[in-house]
Amino acid sequence: MVFLLSEILQEYGGKMTELAKVIQKTVLMSLGEELGMKYYVSEFGNCNGYLRINNYSPPDSLEQEVEGLGMHTDMSCITIVYQDELGGLQVRSKDGKWVDILPCEGTLVVNIGDMLQAWSNDKLRSSEHRVILKKPVNRFSLVFFWCFEDEKVILAPDEVVGEENSRIYKSFVCSDYLNFRLTNENGKFEKVGFTVKDFVGIGSKLK
Repeated sequence: MVFLLSEILQEYGGKMTELAKVIQKTVLMSLGEELGMKYYVSEFGNCNGYLRINNYSPPDSLEQEVEGLGMHTDMSCITIVYQDELGGLQVRSKDGKWVDILPCEGTLVVNIGDMLQAWSNDKLRSSEHRVILKKPVNRFSLVFFWCFEDEKVILAPDEVVGEENSRIYKSFVCSDYLNFRLTNENGKFEKVGFTVKDFVGIGSKLK
């Protein structure tokens, strides 16, 4: 049984890798076909992915909504999420309201992550989202993160920034940002309000 599950997850990870490449290329094309073709291989050719299984235990009481995972942005370039039929995933809209992302059979949820936001100079925005537990049973999700390689230096190309736009982020090494989110006392992983803009945003006061 364990061996079979391992095989299934390995196959799922392989499928998500191929899907992530297609999504990444498509997203880049939204910035302009020439830019997409130019930078897909040179900037994103060494990306890699990893799969995480989330198991949210039900709360003791459901008299009020309970956060299974607080508001955060993903550290990836893109994230592909499969959530079970219980749902609970919410995305924050531009006006600050929480919108339920209802589960639908045969569908996946795709998020833009912080690394792609920084690389695109905010032309592609990382989504703020959270998980709300609403039922007294365990909630499962499969999350596939598609990321730059650890040693990648992330800086928006001049062509992406454009002549009329100012650069929003200083250059940074991918692994340095991951370490910041994982270990920084103020910006621990998944905490509210700490994103790539806090880490390397020009004018950021966070240390």
